[in-house]
Amino acid sequence: MTVNISPSKLAKVSLTCNTNLGIGGQGVCLANAAAGLSKIADLTVFCAEMETFETNFPVYPVGYSRWSKRLLATPLLRRRNDLAVLLSDLYFDQQVSKKLQSQPCDLIMGVAGQTNLGFKTAKAKGAIAWLYCLNNYLPFMQKQIQQEMQFLADSTVATMNPMMLQRFSEECEQAELIVVLSNVAKQTFIDAGVPAEKITVINPFINTERFYPAPKNDSIFRPLYIGTIEPRKGVQYLIPAFIQAKIPNSELLLIGGTSTRILRLFVEKTLNQNSNIKQEFWNFSEQEPVQVFSRCSVLVLPSVEDGFGLVALEAMACGLPVIVTSHCGAADLVQDGVNGFIVPPRDEIAIAEKLDFLAANESIRQEMGKVARATALVYTEELYKQQLQQIFINQGLLN
Repeated sequence: MTVNISPSKLAKVSLTCNTNLGIGGQGVCLANAAAGLSKIADLTVFCAEMETFETNFPVYPVGYSRWSKRLLATPLLRRRNDLAVLLSDLYFDQQVSKKLQSQPCDLIMGVAGQTNLGFKTAKAKGAIAWLYCLNNYLPFMQKQIQQEMQFLADSTVATMNPMMLQRFSEECEQAELIVVLSNVAKQTFIDAGVPAEKITVINPFINTERFYPAPKNDSIFRPLYIGTIEPRKGVQYLIPAFIQAKIPNSELLLIGGTSTRILRLFVEKTLNQNSNIKQEFWNFSEQEPVQVFSRCSVLVLPSVEDGFGLVALEAMACGLPVIVTSHCGAADLVQDGVNGFIVPPRDEIAIAEKLDFLAANESIRQEMGKVARATALVYTEELYKQQLQQIFINQGLLN
């Protein structure tokens, strides 16, 4: 599809996200949006930090809240991760709001939970507000996390502060448009009563030249999980599923650290009792991700809640089929049984069955990996920009 765009009616667009531009899941989504918006209008990005790379638009890193850092550095207070996140987002929002008082702004696109004050300041000057939600509907996300708290009997599981949820509610009310990463996420908003016409979907993209297929050099069937081992990501269901499958010559590879004490103890016990389950730590901003993906047979993202799950798209670009849950936004990209599988959340038996099938059918697994790569190649930066331009057209902001 080719879209012929005339000059934008919007002189100034502000994009805000309390993260490091281009680093991590949020940072990559921020960079995605920046790449698209910079082609449409005069863009300014507000973020927490940024890497030392050149951009064709101004970037204002406002830094991180020292109170949030201090709280996380205090042993007795570390369990209050909800308060640390709130303090960090409040600080970021306050700094952006101050900047916007003197910064021209016709449209502000801000990440959910981080932009309530920024919306108010920009809208008071006549700007349009778009909420950029990188997760599912936040009260839905909160409900899923609380269910895991009960399952794990873990009081340290990170939940969202009530003030965060109130800020999110106000942001939804202020926003003329809510931009989400998947139809899965969109449905959680609709189920909460948000009008469907107020929500638009734009799937993220990745660099398929950095994520590409490479030969696997052993015969071990190796499922892979990448990400923080936190309750909402569902590793507590993947591990027993892998053990139940009892696949010969297999190894489960977990890449990432744990977020809570209960999960740390659970993983440590698992590693001590199962020699074919491994945990490794990689920094993919400095190390080549293909070195990990090429060792593996399938990526499993067993999230009980996930607005998208960018690692699934990265794995597909590397030629791996994926297993994701129906609560994971990456399910948008998965054709069940063609380039991966979609399973119900919290379903150990379903995960075990899919792992067993893929291990027993190498030729099918390889073919699914080829289709997965072809799928990833569709989600390009150019397609993202065209879709973003179409959103502007649909909103009457471009001719």
